[in-house]
Amino acid sequence: MTYQKIAIISFLGLLLATSAPASALAHVHLGTNEDNSAPEIGDWTLYGEADVISGNLVRIAQDGHTGHAYTEVNIPSSADYAVFISYTRAEKPYSNLSNGSENISGLPYLYAYLLDDDGKINEYVAQDTMRQSASDGKSWQVAYGIVDLSSDDESMKLFLMQASRLGTDPDGRAAWFYAPGLYFVDTMSEAEEIVNVYSDELSTVRDEIGVTYDDNDNHSSSNDNDDTPDYSVGTLLKCSGEPEVYSMTSSNTLKLFPDEQTFYDWGNSFAEVKTISCSKLDDYDVSGTWTDDRADYLVKFRGQPAVYALSNDIYLRLIPDEYTAYRMYGSHWTNLIREYSVSEMDEYSYGVPYRSLR
Repeated sequence: MTYQKIAIISFLGLLLATSAPASALAHVHLGTNEDNSAPEIGDWTLYGEADVISGNLVRIAQDGHTGHAYTEVNIPSSADYAVFISYTRAEKPYSNLSNGSENISGLPYLYAYLLDDDGKINEYVAQDTMRQSASDGKSWQVAYGIVDLSSDDESMKLFLMQASRLGTDPDGRAAWFYAPGLYFVDTMSEAEEIVNVYSDELSTVRDEIGVTYDDNDNHSSSNDNDDTPDYSVGTLLKCSGEPEVYSMTSSNTLKLFPDEQTFYDWGNSFAEVKTISCSKLDDYDVSGTWTDDRADYLVKFRGQPAVYALSNDIYLRLIPDEYTAYRMYGSHWTNLIREYSVSEMDEYSYGVPYRSLR
């Protein structure tokens, strides 16, 4: 997927015209007692269209090469949990795809590997909370993942990335990250407290960087207004207190996802689901149930360790470890792998990874 290049000097002019001076970015102080183990963003490795603007602010775009930033950090032997966290903003999110699917392209997300002492990947870390859910292009949010560490985890490789989906016209828009952090703690409550501290500082980030933050854009903490006349095709909906999830297939028709497996196999994330009142949901007709078709082979790209299941001819879902692959496909699962060139990676969309069955 290629993107037209946006001159960074033009954006800097816009940033300086609408916000506090760049030097003010250093004035944000997170009131956590834990040490941030992530290096300053200027010490991360940048690939493709990735630029450090100032302080701890980085812009990731997609042009000839998919932009991202990465670094690797050793894990203290005493740590039980890791918190990978950052403020994120989508520069200009896309609208829905022509087939009605929600378009996550342009949304910033965090990604990580847990590595053993030989550099082998123990676990791929991808959680719903690690991708931004706001879609208005204005809001800063907190993206984070809380990781349960094992004694075999020696280091953690961190990535700042931008989501993409097949069928999106490239135009160079970008994802933003500010103050990325990695914290090692002993308890889940300590991990959750760090997330709370970042959330409490959202208004400060808004003041320092000069981009509007709106609490109503945080899908995890607010429901949609029931006075909304209709939702766009592809919107994921559920009603308060009920587990069923639907997608809009027309202005007044819903289609049901019969189970969690089918929901994920269509590339969806629960972070994208809008919760409305049951009376509002009853205003729509339910016509049909989503079905899925998982391929009887596995997908791997040359030179990459990851192995994926393929659903509905387009959505790849990461299988996190060998035991999970064995449980899903049997003892001869390695015989089912089809290997493709890395140049074909962008021909697929990427859904939520499977949970480990270990």
